[in-house]
Amino acid sequence: MSDTMTTDTTAVRAMAPRASRYRRHATPLLKSHFVGPGHLVALCGAMLVLAVLMFPKEFINQQLRAGGPPQAATIAYLQLLLHAQPSDQTIRLQLVHERLRAGQLAEAEVALAPLIDHAGSESSAVASLWLSLRRAQFVAIPSGAPGREAARRAYANALNRLGSRLSPAGQLAETNHAIESGLYLTAARLAAHLLATTQGGSQAGANQSKHEAGQVASTSLRAPRDETPHTPLRHTLVDAIERLVGLVWASRTGGSAPPPAQLEVAHIHQRAFDALLQSHLAAGKSDEALRAAQTYLPRLAPQQVDWTRLIQIANWADKPAVAADFAQRWLASASDETMRWTAFQALIQAYLSAGKPRQALAAAVVNLHWISPSTTLWRHMTRLAMQAGDAEKSVQYARLLVGLEDVRAH
Repeated sequence: MSDTMTTDTTAVRAMAPRASRYRRHATPLLKSHFVGPGHLVALCGAMLVLAVLMFPKEFINQQLRAGGPPQAATIAYLQLLLHAQPSDQTIRLQLVHERLRAGQLAEAEVALAPLIDHAGSESSAVASLWLSLRRAQFVAIPSGAPGREAARRAYANALNRLGSRLSPAGQLAETNHAIESGLYLTAARLAAHLLATTQGGSQAGANQSKHEAGQVASTSLRAPRDETPHTPLRHTLVDAIERLVGLVWASRTGGSAPPPAQLEVAHIHQRAFDALLQSHLAAGKSDEALRAAQTYLPRLAPQQVDWTRLIQIANWADKPAVAADFAQRWLASASDETMRWTAFQALIQAYLSAGKPRQALAAAVVNLHWISPSTTLWRHMTRLAMQAGDAEKSVQYARLLVGLEDVRAH
């Protein structure tokens, strides 16, 4: 009986509940889900929106100004910023800028289209981005592919419409891009507009009448009705926009980097003048190039002019008198003896090329005071007098060549 009682006692003890300090060793761990998958997604979204609203905007601006390759995270972040602040145009322009750098042309156009007719403080930046977009869309289409010419026309229309909104440096950059794109007449209009509407250059150019500048500005760059005057962009975005011009798809066009944003006006005039001549010559219009040179030459200081090129253009246009006039100006403005001698020879050659040796001799005689006496000079004059059939002067210069007469007497 004692054995039976012992067995019952053991069974009772086995069935009795254990103390809590033993329970964790005998029962499985509880598995409870306090947050489901949907809650996690919503929580992440809320945290992201909160981060967008609280993240310091200046930091992202610094990141954008620092350059570097476009980042998908930056684009996504700017999208969220724009969603949170849809009226902020700077954010929108930054987003367009990054999309262009990433080659997302369709998305960039959708984002920029609402601002294209905007005439406020961001007008210059909007114009610059829109032109970069149209140029990139044209360059993205292979040569000979359907739609390429339509894209070229769209780019040309955008240049005519928005070119005047850009800064002088921006206009110069777009002029060069237009030449690269084969839009020679459009480029010529842009360059002429830039020369006519910016102040600087030589004193003669500075004194050019306002009527002439206004007339050229209205006819050279004819924009559709909504032409808008240029206004500056806020400083936080200017650097990024200027860097963009000429860089979008640049490797595919072979174009050079754009000029600095703060080019001196005189330098801009010189490069715009060169681009104007290049545009007409590329279009096979040497007469137009010569007329443009004569019209805008006063806008440049003499030392900025490539006189050899102007003389060559005049010869191509079969205008020897104009070529001689360019050579005469070159001679009068030459700063050293080597340049004066080169200009003197160019003056003579302008008439000789036209088969007028007598006029060549007469021009040389009138301008002898610019050239220092030397055996080279008198040998040259002796030969020229013989070509002109002037025996008396041939003898005279031959005597000077051998030192029989004093040079100052003649």
